[in-house]
Amino acid sequence: MKEYIIEAPDEGQTLQKYLEKALPGAKGAVLFKALRKKNIVLNGKKCGGKEILKAADSIKVFFSDEVIEKFEPRKKQAETQRKVKKEELKSFKRDIVYEDDNILIINKDAGLLSQSDDSPDISANDLLLKYLEDSVRGYAVKPSVCNRLDRNTSGLLLCGRTQKGLKCLSQILKDRSLKKYYYAIVDGEVRKPLKLKGYLKKDRSENRVRIFDTEEPDSDPVETEAEPEGKINIGGRILTLLYVHLITGKPHQIRAHMLKAGFPVLGDRKYCTEESLKASEELKADRQMLHAFKVEFPEIKGELSYLSHKVFEAGIKDDMNYFLKFRVTAKNSHLQNRR
Repeated sequence: MKEYIIEAPDEGQTLQKYLEKALPGAKGAVLFKALRKKNIVLNGKKCGGKEILKAADSIKVFFSDEVIEKFEPRKKQAETQRKVKKEELKSFKRDIVYEDDNILIINKDAGLLSQSDDSPDISANDLLLKYLEDSVRGYAVKPSVCNRLDRNTSGLLLCGRTQKGLKCLSQILKDRSLKKYYYAIVDGEVRKPLKLKGYLKKDRSENRVRIFDTEEPDSDPVETEAEPEGKINIGGRILTLLYVHLITGKPHQIRAHMLKAGFPVLGDRKYCTEESLKASEELKADRQMLHAFKVEFPEIKGELSYLSHKVFEAGIKDDMNYFLKFRVTAKNSHLQNRR
């Protein structure tokens, strides 16, 4: 027999979900039968699996030690988890914008993956797990990055560190009630606000998207708003600083929308024109000049209501700040207020 005591990071999920994570080697039918026969009990009572767990709840599993060892996660995590260097972890800690018991928000550097891919490169998710490894060791729920930014886009990443935090962030991202704002430096002079709509379709073979004016098969409606906040002149090359409201949130949406509007993001080698590519090379823009600057939380009910209407901002990274030194016109912008 083994007893699992629920701690704060694991509360808020169903018993069934917890068991699936705590005993991943057990098939659903095995768990269902064990619940029905009272070989698994919650606080000493028969349960069905749909119960919502709370801190200090007791789950007793009446399997033999050999069976439990077989069903529990294989202890290979230390071998397979990417090794995090001390300097990388220090940088991650410096980039924390906000942290509480349920969520954590960081200002991601360009070049850092949001979540791991098939490469051996370290991701923000790897750094998050390393940073929190002592506080979450043994919990069924693992902290995770909840939104994604392109590798070469900097800015705010939202991370859940408990079940409640993960659920809250996932919900407001899914229902689009979280407002997301970016700064972009684009090629050309934008003289008036842009209200961009269309239908985005992804070409998976090329990992590229295209925006159409009319609905296409397998396309999704997208909407982006952008307001010019400053003209930039570097040796006669005209750029514009844009404050972008990402109304929908599809992969590569801002980059593709700006290309279609005729103002490609500086440094973008995928969504570019011949002229913007030339500008990127001349100005040595090594990555797309796009930064997830601000998020505004909606009204939130329940235990995470303290996050209601909170606003979090992330300072622009140095490589992008360099171009802002050459602004020749600028209004009283959000960025100036921040700086």
